[in-house]
Amino acid sequence: MHLFYDERDARYHEAHGSQILYWLDELGAKPLKDALRGDVGFLFTGARTIDDYRQLVAGTPDLRDTAEEREVLLTLDTVLDALSRASVQIPTPKTWRLPLDEPLPKDLAFPLFVRTAHSSWKLGSKISRVRSAKELESEAAELRRAMGWNALILARAWHEFAPAGESMYGPVAQEVRVWIVDQVPFAWSFHYLNVVREPHGFPPHGDDLRAIAGMARDVGRAFHSRLVAADFARQTNGDWIFVEAGPGSCAGTAHEAVFKAVASRLRGEESTFRSDAVGGIFEASSADGLVRPESNKV
Repeated sequence: MHLFYDERDARYHEAHGSQILYWLDELGAKPLKDALRGDVGFLFTGARTIDDYRQLVAGTPDLRDTAEEREVLLTLDTVLDALSRASVQIPTPKTWRLPLDEPLPKDLAFPLFVRTAHSSWKLGSKISRVRSAKELESEAAELRRAMGWNALILARAWHEFAPAGESMYGPVAQEVRVWIVDQVPFAWSFHYLNVVREPHGFPPHGDDLRAIAGMARDVGRAFHSRLVAADFARQTNGDWIFVEAGPGSCAGTAHEAVFKAVASRLRGEESTFRSDAVGGIFEASSADGLVRPESNKV
């Protein structure tokens, strides 16, 4: 079982200060150009179009993820559709879809967080909070100018998140990225570690991690990808809510030990890493099928 990476991503990782390609290299991963037909493995590659991905993996049919496994995770609207088809019922912001030139839904309720189906600026502060139809129109126009004139706009009910710290854009949320391997939540990491090195509220308490793991398990069963990254945020009332999910093969993190543990798991190997204040491993119990967080060793 091999790990591969798309060498075209080097410039992106360098520009964003990501160390992921270095970590993969340390784990013995190979550039995709070295893959042979018949090689069995997992491919880490950036979030380009699905047509680009199909062409990229056309000569290596035994690599995961397949294009079909990846495609459903590329946009938030298809992620939400997949959760609905799987009858997954977890706390999720109410989301309205706003196609180009369509009237606003009559039940639209402000304030809102506005993004496209493909991406969000995710500034996290009041810059991203719209309070009226006029502000919504302006924000949608800015997003379409940046991401495509016909981009599907998603308006999400605004939720107040507990702050983990501050960035130049405002408060940074207490947000956890869960790494779901083969439909089972395997590891977690503080999502904004590249911005806030010592976040408030971390490590989460055991009950919080159990709640997160339970939601992540429900998310995992909606997808066939070998690696799904699902994000959950703590609200100011202490409850956790699902934010979004995407392909783990292009998900970012600044937590080296968690990433290497996840990559090793994909390869069928164990990791010596257990947990710290900003990341950890979920232990699966074969007896009851539940996921339990390991005790934090800070």
